[in-house]
Amino acid sequence: MGWVEIASFIVGSSLGALICYFSLTRKREESTVERQMRELQEEFTVYRENVNQHFHKTADLVNNLSESYISVQKHLENAASSLTEPPKSFSIDETSHAALLTTKPEFNSLNVQISDDEDDADFNDAATAAPRDYAPPHAPQEPGTLDEGFGLHEKEDIPPSVS
Repeated sequence: MGWVEIASFIVGSSLGALICYFSLTRKREESTVERQMRELQEEFTVYRENVNQHFHKTADLVNNLSESYISVQKHLENAASSLTEPPKSFSIDETSHAALLTTKPEFNSLNVQISDDEDDADFNDAATAAPRDYAPPHAPQEPGTLDEGFGLHEKEDIPPSVS
């Protein structure tokens, strides 16, 4: 064997090793991408399960709320029907009813006498005038705040600026 064959064997072996190394590295990179893809898929599955659990619990709570609303409504209906009926002790027979209609009740006063000489309150004073929702003018010739021209000023003649 000559040196040429040995050198070509070494060069061929090293080229084969380099090609194998780079192809395995590419496969390792692909496996990293596949691993990341699996992790993302697992994360997505967990997230989807959490969302499903959330909506399931929300639906249960809304159902409980609806059932509670129905029970409150039934309770109010029962209370309304039982509380609006007068008790049986309030029932009056016909003779008692006729007697009540014919008798006139007397009212006892507390014997409080109101003297006629007391003055009623006088609401015609200026101090007790109704409040106004606007400010009155300071002078009679000034327009009030409800006047159409209040707060408007005449435009001054300003020459247009030339730019």
